[in-house]
Amino acid sequence: MKDFFLYLVSKTFWKNLAIMLVLSILILVGIYFWLLSYTHHDEALTVPDFYGLPYKKAQKIAKKNRMELVILDTLAYDPDLPKFAIREQTPRKGDKVKSGRKIYVKINAARYRDVELPKLRGITLRQAKATLHALGLKTGKITKKPYFAEVVLDVIHGSDTLRRGDKLPRNSVVDIVVGSGEEEFKADTLTADSLQTSVQETNVPSDE
Repeated sequence: MKDFFLYLVSKTFWKNLAIMLVLSILILVGIYFWLLSYTHHDEALTVPDFYGLPYKKAQKIAKKNRMELVILDTLAYDPDLPKFAIREQTPRKGDKVKSGRKIYVKINAARYRDVELPKLRGITLRQAKATLHALGLKTGKITKKPYFAEVVLDVIHGSDTLRRGDKLPRNSVVDIVVGSGEEEFKADTLTADSLQTSVQETNVPSDE
């Protein structure tokens, strides 16, 4: 009995007791988290409404609700929504899902997509307007310039004169310079050399 009491007050006993306590605490903590996970495993969660939310903000909300966002596609730019905002989601808002469910989303593009400008110089203003509209571009200021034919002479965006093959974002505004159709030749004042020069000057500018 004396040896037993000596063991109780020995360093070896208290060392072993401390180890057992630490192991017991670790086991209890592990069991707690396992039970917590098991309890929520079959819990039905309600899918939030992600529409219109920037992707990063939607990601945080999804994580908080124990869900995962997965981008499926990027849709054409909608100026009424922030760039990279959620446009569509599956499952839909209000649906019931399990913890860890993936929510598939389609997001708003960051800007309008680019369109390539076709040949516009030399065609009528009506044709040019119809072509620009079909491309998703807007017709801005129309300026007339003395020229014998009523055709497009220049296409301008901002301070840039555009050529065939140039690219612009959809919804851009394009200004057009068009011939007035009022330029006249005065035959009695023209020499052979000046006539040739005048004819050259009336050629529609190259669109290349």
